[in-house]
Amino acid sequence: MSKKKPFNELETKTKVVVISSLSFIILLGIALVLGVLFLGMVGLFQVLGVTYESNRSLILFGVLVFVIGAFFELLSKLLISLSLRYQFIRSQRVRVKIAVDLLVTWTAVYIVDEIVASVSMHFWSQWIFALLLVALDYAFDDRKLKQKKLA
Repeated sequence: MSKKKPFNELETKTKVVVISSLSFIILLGIALVLGVLFLGMVGLFQVLGVTYESNRSLILFGVLVFVIGAFFELLSKLLISLSLRYQFIRSQRVRVKIAVDLLVTWTAVYIVDEIVASVSMHFWSQWIFALLLVALDYAFDDRKLKQKKLA
């Protein structure tokens, strides 16, 4: 049996195989995640009755929702921090936070729907899509809080 060698002492061929294998695994993981997101959005849009001309317009819609949504997320955090300066009870704070997040997310979805002319969403579809985005955001935020508590 051979002893384990540090990476910098391996032969060039072995280094190339290791780096290529790791790169392939990482790219496969990224492709899998993006594929699931794309197919999930296609399925959700079919359920909501959203029409789109091509997959390219659907990808553009998703990217713009992410980019514009990130800008509006900053605005949402500012509005929430300003509104929570008032003395609310805990349940009112939660309602205010959800209402602001939902309104800001819907605004981002509405703006992207207006920008991308090849995607057509009904008014109620925009609200359902925004509600799902806010719910996902809260679900992942909850996980971050639980992980912080465990650490």
